[in-house]
Amino acid sequence: MTEETKDLIYIIAAISAILGVSVFTFIKWGKNMFKKILFIFLLAALLVPGVVLADGMMVPPPDRYIYETDQKAVIFYEDGKEKLVLSTAFNGDVEDFAWIVPTPTRPQVNKASDELFISLQELTLPNYDYPEPTPFKVIGGGVDYAQEVYVHETKRIDYYDIAVLSAANGDALRNWLNNNGYDYPASGGYILDSYIANGWYFTAIKVVDDYLTEGINSQFRSGHAVPLMLDFQSDKIVYPLKISSIVHQNNLDSNRYYANRRIGILLYVITSNRRDLPQFATQYAGWIKKEKIENLAYDDKGNPWFSPSGGKYFLTKLYRPMMASEMTNDLYFRQAKDNTTVNAAEETESRGFTVFIVIMLVGGVVMIGLLALLLASGVRKE
Repeated sequence: MTEETKDLIYIIAAISAILGVSVFTFIKWGKNMFKKILFIFLLAALLVPGVVLADGMMVPPPDRYIYETDQKAVIFYEDGKEKLVLSTAFNGDVEDFAWIVPTPTRPQVNKASDELFISLQELTLPNYDYPEPTPFKVIGGGVDYAQEVYVHETKRIDYYDIAVLSAANGDALRNWLNNNGYDYPASGGYILDSYIANGWYFTAIKVVDDYLTEGINSQFRSGHAVPLMLDFQSDKIVYPLKISSIVHQNNLDSNRYYANRRIGILLYVITSNRRDLPQFATQYAGWIKKEKIENLAYDDKGNPWFSPSGGKYFLTKLYRPMMASEMTNDLYFRQAKDNTTVNAAEETESRGFTVFIVIMLVGGVVMIGLLALLLASGVRKE
């Protein structure tokens, strides 16, 4: 039973009780006492809506905020198509940055806007306080020897060089990555093999040497580097996490720092219903309309970042701090048992307004009935 249904039942029960008491009073004690009771009920009817609306809008305290996380993603999923917008924090120099993103089918890669994450952060307040996650760097690369790598596409997006790849085996892919400026450790070869066995593609990303500036370094360290959007076909909603379990061996100090601490995984999922993940905290869950999705961010030409086909979707915000040793699987989102909202201020406000309207309508009908009864009694006495 939904909260709206429960509220309606309570209201009907209350109105029925009021009506019963009113009729009993009129029959038992007559017109004067009935007028007094009627006055009390009218006063109560004026006060009740104020009580209902008191919790109608949730406003976070002025000192509440959300810690930056090391991996952030926005996922839009509909009709077997996934739109994955990725952002990451990076601890180190940009010249060392290399990023490998596996996807179950060949993706189209485009630029996204950091404004998307800022808007969603504001939309999904209030939030919980979590320990601040520690920074880490996402490393891709190559090391071994072989051939049989197919380069489906190369392109440049802002300061990124991007290649979309597929491979016949992990050795071939590691060799290609090594020859093209990536440094994927041999110890992580089994993960590449598992993706290749399932027919996945790989998007290799690095920063163009000509753009290695302190300003770009700062963007990566703060988690505000230019996000990338990957569009691909998938029969399930998936976030590719398993490859992040690999800890590079070149910098022992960095490895100890990363391996012994948890880093934050923050995921926004927009689809038809609420979604869950094991051991992830649901920080927000609520309905979001097409217009609001479009207004979350705009591209360089001032157009909405995305225009969905439907009119209404469900937004779920999930968070979990994880160690590298826990990132042994990609994340497949489960459909929640229901669409119960969490911290969704607009839904609360909307429900309060619905209850207010119901009370006013039902109360009006009851008052009209009681007044008609009073008038009829007066006419009979005359």
